[in-house]
Amino acid sequence: MSTLFERVFTAIFGQAGAKLIDDLNRTTDRLYDFVYVKVFGLPFIVLGARQTGKTTMIEWMRHNMSDLTELEDFNPAPTAPGGDNVSTFSAKVSGENMRLKPVRDVGGEYEMWDTDWVDLFREAKPRGIIFLVDHTDVINHKDALNFVMNMIDEEVEAKKSLKAFLLVVNKSDLWGNRLALDDLLQSYRNEVTRLKNQAQRLGFETWIISASVKTGSGLMPTLRQFFNTIRPQPR
Repeated sequence: MSTLFERVFTAIFGQAGAKLIDDLNRTTDRLYDFVYVKVFGLPFIVLGARQTGKTTMIEWMRHNMSDLTELEDFNPAPTAPGGDNVSTFSAKVSGENMRLKPVRDVGGEYEMWDTDWVDLFREAKPRGIIFLVDHTDVINHKDALNFVMNMIDEEVEAKKSLKAFLLVVNKSDLWGNRLALDDLLQSYRNEVTRLKNQAQRLGFETWIISASVKTGSGLMPTLRQFFNTIRPQPR
């Protein structure tokens, strides 16, 4: 909807005035996008039950999204209550350098969901959420995913910026040779339906992929979509 100034300016200067305002708006949008992507960082959060690969996901991004098998000694301990602050960092996403802002690495223990997860969601007001599950402990993963969807519904202010939700079925290097993604997701039928309905209702994009954060397999094409969706000027 145009502002009063835009309507008056267009009334006085006609089509040339309308074009000038449109050009100025596009320039402002590009500048806003540049500041987020290149300076401040795109705010997103990484959630999931314990030992699903949240810390590894952030570390993989910090290492410019390369194969982590070269880091033989990377074996992170469970994240302590309160989480660990993560500085904004630069990473190359399909050829473009972006500043990424995961804010904090939080643990996945049940006791942390209602404290660390909610606090992070409120603090970060993320434009995107990456949620990890794997092939083990389906009931716990389902509970965690339902908790996050409840959190999105209940946290009115925090969810206003949400543009994308990426559900990653991690550790495909361990299960991918014997199990198809669709077969694994049969256990999540209700949660997948609920997530898609929530995305449609609240207006954010959602993807479900199989991947291995350890090797980087399966991640990059959808991460490119994810980060290009949460930037101020989607591409």
